[in-house]
Amino acid sequence: LFDEVVKNLVMMRNGGDEQDTEYSENVAKILVDSFDASSLSSLFGYLPSIKSFLDGIAVKRTSFVESNLMHWQLVFLLTRFINALLRANRPIMLILDDLQWSDELTIELVLGDILEAVFDGKGGCNFLFAGVYRDDNMSNEHPLSAKLSNLRQS
Repeated sequence: LFDEVVKNLVMMRNGGDEQDTEYSENVAKILVDSFDASSLSSLFGYLPSIKSFLDGIAVKRTSFVESNLMHWQLVFLLTRFINALLRANRPIMLILDDLQWSDELTIELVLGDILEAVFDGKGGCNFLFAGVYRDDNMSNEHPLSAKLSNLRQS
């Protein structure tokens, strides 16, 4: 999903539209300012297309072992990535479909940690999240049911 966002930014940079090119270059500068070399290198493991997007920017490549990447490192990286995109002053809409198939960790990661961090940061007003699910495939014991109940109460 986020890799597709980066691929779109690459297309915007190379597409010929002056506003899109300027926006894409602005996002690249913001990303470089938002991450230290180690964090940016870790982000390459999740978003391979970001290497071509940040072409020409020297970043030391560290070893990346996907199985050892901690939950909180992923939260940190994706939150900083989203907040960096939001600082470019263009609205972003994130749509996740078929949430009824998500496991508990994914629901907590996306609907808990990442969204809370994005809305706690600067620029949450430019961010719209839509989660789509079919409730006919979901029991009351499903982790999404509990999360939705908590969201309704807040």
